[in-house]
Amino acid sequence: MDDQRADERTDATENGQASREAFVRSTYVELYRWFHRLAGCPARAADLTQESFAAFWASGARQPTEVSSRTWLYAIGRNLWRNQLRGRREFVPLEFDQAFSSDPGPEHRVEAGEFESAARDAVDQLPIDLREAFTLRFWNEFSYEEIAAIQGISADLARWRYFAARKRLHARLAPWNPGPEHSEKEDRHAR
Repeated sequence: MDDQRADERTDATENGQASREAFVRSTYVELYRWFHRLAGCPARAADLTQESFAAFWASGARQPTEVSSRTWLYAIGRNLWRNQLRGRREFVPLEFDQAFSSDPGPEHRVEAGEFESAARDAVDQLPIDLREAFTLRFWNEFSYEEIAAIQGISADLARWRYFAARKRLHARLAPWNPGPEHSEKEDRHAR
């Protein structure tokens, strides 16, 4: 695994334009989506994504050898996001991906809209450290070790933050009882 990280780091930071473009293509959309979930604003998400890549390329040799380039990029992005939060105390609601792809009828659409709104509010109200850990694990599928590297904490604390966020969300969203298809995704993330 360490050889893979070293190869990835070398490819992403040193091997020229083609490797840099490949790295951006493989990480841009997912990083943008993470920022969009955190910031709730497409323009802010785009700015943070661009700033993260610029700072990543500028960091060059400062990347720790024990983390992948992807993890290092997210750690840089997290720091930029946190710096923005210090300067601004407003929180824009998160936009969730379309929760239901089928169209079973107007009653279901109303319920889906209510659930989306409640879920958006529940995630917005999580403390920022829990919100980061939850979004990194649930939507971006980072390992606890990667979340730990991004947040500058231990893997055990990363796991605790994820489960604490999940517990709070379960309590807030209990009236909607999301159903078995949601539980399968949660079970996959619990491992």
